[in-house]
Amino acid sequence: MPSREVDIPQNDVLLVHAIGDGDLGFAPPGSPADIEGDPQEVGRERRPLRKIFDAMAAGLRITRIVLLGTTNSREGHAKTFADHATDVKTALSSNKGLCGARFPASAVSVVEVASPTIRDASAALGGWLDGNPAAEILVTCGSGAFALSAGAVCAALETRQAVRIVSIDAPTESYTLNQPTDPDLHLRSWLQRHRFWDALVEVDPVHADLWRVLAARQAADHGLMQRLAAGQAEWASMAKPWPAVQAAVSERIGRGEAADYGLVRAWYSEQLSRAYEKEEGRLSPRSRDEIKGLIDALRTRPDGRLSAHIRQVARFLDNDLDSLCVRMIRDADLTALYTNAATHQAHLKPSPQTPGPLPPTLLAAIDGWENGDPAVRLVTRAGEAPWPVAGSGDVLALLAVGLDRPGVETEDRQTAEAILAEMWERRERLLRRGALRLRLLASPESLERARRIAHDVKAVHTNVDIRVVQEIAGGLNQVRDAVIAGLRSEAQPTGRTGSGSLRDADEIVLFLNPGPPLTNYGMIAAGVAWSLIAGCPLSMMELTRVNSTTQVRGGRPVLARLGADRMLARLAISAIDRLDLRTARRLLERGSTRLQALLPSVERLESHLYGPCPRNSTQIDRLALARQRILLIAHVHRDHPDLAAYLTVTALRPALFSWDAWTEMCKEYPALGRISQLANRSAHGHALDRQQRGRGRRRAGDGSFPEVHQIMREAVRELAESPETDTELIKHHNAALVAIESIIREPG
Repeated sequence: MPSREVDIPQNDVLLVHAIGDGDLGFAPPGSPADIEGDPQEVGRERRPLRKIFDAMAAGLRITRIVLLGTTNSREGHAKTFADHATDVKTALSSNKGLCGARFPASAVSVVEVASPTIRDASAALGGWLDGNPAAEILVTCGSGAFALSAGAVCAALETRQAVRIVSIDAPTESYTLNQPTDPDLHLRSWLQRHRFWDALVEVDPVHADLWRVLAARQAADHGLMQRLAAGQAEWASMAKPWPAVQAAVSERIGRGEAADYGLVRAWYSEQLSRAYEKEEGRLSPRSRDEIKGLIDALRTRPDGRLSAHIRQVARFLDNDLDSLCVRMIRDADLTALYTNAATHQAHLKPSPQTPGPLPPTLLAAIDGWENGDPAVRLVTRAGEAPWPVAGSGDVLALLAVGLDRPGVETEDRQTAEAILAEMWERRERLLRRGALRLRLLASPESLERARRIAHDVKAVHTNVDIRVVQEIAGGLNQVRDAVIAGLRSEAQPTGRTGSGSLRDADEIVLFLNPGPPLTNYGMIAAGVAWSLIAGCPLSMMELTRVNSTTQVRGGRPVLARLGADRMLARLAISAIDRLDLRTARRLLERGSTRLQALLPSVERLESHLYGPCPRNSTQIDRLALARQRILLIAHVHRDHPDLAAYLTVTALRPALFSWDAWTEMCKEYPALGRISQLANRSAHGHALDRQQRGRGRRRAGDGSFPEVHQIMREAVRELAESPETDTELIKHHNAALVAIESIIREPG
């Protein structure tokens, strides 16, 4: 059969093929590789490239080829896979050609890969694709080098090039991991999951009034809530100071923003006080006296002096184990959180990438509040059951089970332990410790093995939720649909903690092994789809065997290019709109490198808004930065004056001006003094303490004070206004938004 010369059209199609054992004829140790093979061979013995080239006669177009070869060698063979890839390239461009096809030498390339892992393959091919883009990329699978195939798909996604997956056994049928047809299909759910109520006003205008009330509640602005809830009996119970603070703490505690630490201080004092009122008669005399003294101190003494007092009281309490007061005071994690908040400098410290489990008594209080929260019913009525306010704490993992073989039981147990260890580690980054939910994807041929793995895991780890998803077979699309159907068939969400619904998973992890390639790719497609439904992070891990031990290796976050990037970008915009800049950073960090490239801009904005002045800054420099910060906060939080006043003080003291300097400045600049008063009377300050003491019941914004933003602009004038530079931070803020919006507008 004569070889076909392949011309390179203008819009070329690049075939990416990883050299595996199938390309070498499965030569035994010491035997030379046979890259040509017998043209009459069929099935497994037929060379993968011959199968691909056969399909060219049926219309499959290939104009260029890149061969991936690792620098390791097969056992008993001197040549590396990269060497074999070079041999294939030479043969393809020879007069004779290879496997029935011939390409110009310039149309065939070899990319060396450091090791047979997804990460190394993605990095190597990604670098090559940067300088050699293609109109379309076809990535083969089924030749015995799945990690390289998956790495090639990741490289195409990361370099933003169209990619399709081709099985060597059915090359005329290709598959895609495309984004959803409607990029905004899941936006409403993502905004609900993250409780970005203000952004929902635009996305879901039909229920805009509800979203506005919930946004005001999250800002602890009960005055605005009262106005919005006027005439709505179902909303009235939420429009009170203490319920608003409870809601704001419950919904925002995992964000760790500047405003949230003030809410923690206010919540701690009020929660302890209310618990004491209920328990006073049941406490021992000693505990009663100690707790009463602490509550009085929390309401009257400066925050910074109270942490030691809490720890001292904890040592002297009797063992009133059924007392919420005692549990709160003895909760070391809660005391540490309060201590951090009481410094008024928590927002200046580096924030962890993931928050980790909440203090036990705080989590219990959030669960109790959630059980009585009328918003669960209201949001469900608006179209979809909400997510648990502090998350489920559940980690969902998917694993495709390959064919059974003799002596694999020990390897399966090791693999299961490695997977569970990774899941446990990831659960420790969540706000609560939920369930590990492992789903084994089994074809009819691998069902017995999957059931055995599940039985062995349950025998050792009774608290692990492991189940088998059956009837996984067919091509990528069939596998994807079967997996999603299996996940949907389980418990339905209720809007509260403990539903057991897989939709409420806080993270999804895909564990890729050397099993059937289309099953693995179908699992990836299902994972992408389910992560969009659940609105949660998706990770892809690789299982490898090193020295007879199973190891888990992490991949790159390129799967976010399949839809999550757009969701994350929209959420980041919403966070930046509220000046929740730590939240914006975490969202961008979850995205692909395209989103992560925008992190420096947001980090600079956060530093300029909340961080200290550079060293050797003069008073003129500090005043200039103070004016920029005041104007940005006034610009962003024009709908929440109390919050604007509180954030202004937080941004200026102690980052720019020490406590003593601030006291003097409030005397010298009357507008600053009034802003400080307003911040102190806000829910983030001491509004609840004043209410308990029967003083200061009138709030900022109820007619007691002039309009807050007018005072903020007056403060800018008092601080030597400079119109040429005072809006620099607003410009930086707008530029960050524009940069992220550009990603949303990107096609495909």
